[in-house]
Amino acid sequence: MRNNLKKQVLKKLELVGDLSGFNVTLLPDFFLDHIIKFKDFNGAIEEISRIYHQGGGNLPIENQMLISGGNAANTALALAKLGVRAHLIAKTSELGMTIIKKFLEKNGVDTSRVKTDGELSTTVALEFGGRNVMLSYAASLSNFSFDELGGEDLDLIASSDVVCVTNWVLNKRGTELAEKVFSFAKENDVRTFLDMGDPSSRKEDLPELVRKVISSRVLDVLSLNENELKWVSNSIGIKQQNIQKILEELQNTIYPRIDVHTKDFSISNGIEISCFKAEKRISTGAGDAWNAGNILGDLLGLKDDERLLLANATAACYISDPPNHPTLEKLREFLIKK
Repeated sequence: MRNNLKKQVLKKLELVGDLSGFNVTLLPDFFLDHIIKFKDFNGAIEEISRIYHQGGGNLPIENQMLISGGNAANTALALAKLGVRAHLIAKTSELGMTIIKKFLEKNGVDTSRVKTDGELSTTVALEFGGRNVMLSYAASLSNFSFDELGGEDLDLIASSDVVCVTNWVLNKRGTELAEKVFSFAKENDVRTFLDMGDPSSRKEDLPELVRKVISSRVLDVLSLNENELKWVSNSIGIKQQNIQKILEELQNTIYPRIDVHTKDFSISNGIEISCFKAEKRISTGAGDAWNAGNILGDLLGLKDDERLLLANATAACYISDPPNHPTLEKLREFLIKK
C-alpha cells in the first residue's frame, strides 16, 4: 500500500511544472540559530555539571552549526527550495538582514518586506539524541503586531495563495497578529495556516488564542506536533490520552483542519501515514520542513494521504542532510529510493 501511494505521488510530481506561480507569505520570525549537538542528555549534563563545579572551563564537542532559523524563515526557505515563490515578512537588525541575504535571499526567498530597524532574534538549540531544548531570545519578534504591517505588506498578503503565521509562543502580540492577519486574508480569499510553536511557556494565554483564532473560521489549517496537540486539547477540556482520539475529538470541536506530525507518523482528516526511516542528523527545523511539504501538497491539490506522504518525505530529506532543504528533484529521488 505504501509503494502504491509513493507511485501516485511520484506520478503527480512528474506532472508538476513551474511552481513559482504559487505565492506563500510567511511571518513574522527570523532567527539566527546556533545548534549544539550532544550524544546523550545525561552525559552532557554530567559534563556541564563537572565543569561548573570546578569553577568553569571548556567542554569540547564534536559539532556546532550556525544556520538561519525561525519557523517562518525556515518554512519560507524550504518552500523556495521546492520551487514555490515564498515571501518573508519579519523584523530584524542590519546584521540580521546580512544573514538573511546569505541564507534566504540567495536561495530564492523574497525578503523585500523584511524590516531592518529592529534587533536580531537568536536561538541556541541543544540537541540530545533526537530531542532539542531551544533557548530563544525573541528580540523584535516579541512585540510584532499587525500595526507593523504597511500597505505593501497587506498587498502582498492579499495577492498570496497562502499566508502563514508562526511562532505565536514567542510573540506577546501573537494572538492579535494572527487574528487580524487571518481576518484580512479571508476577506481576500487567501488560505490561512497557523504554526503556534510549543505553548507550554504561555499556557495562561492559550485559551485566548483558541477562542479568537483556533476556534475561528478565519483559520483554515492548524499544524501541530503531538505535544502542541495535547496542550490545545487540554485547554478546552479534552482529557483523552491517545493521539488519534485526542485529534478526533478536537477536530469535531473546531473548524480548521488539524494536521499533526510526530516522529513516527503524521495524521490529518483521519488519515495516518507513517514517517520515513532516515538518519536523523538534526531535529531543529524538521517541523518547518514538514510544514513546507504539507503546504506544497495543499497547493497541488493532493489527496490527504498523498499530501502527508509528501510532507513526511520533505522532513526526512531535511533531517538527513541539514541544513539543506530538498529541491523538488531531490524529493523525487528520495521517494524513488525509499
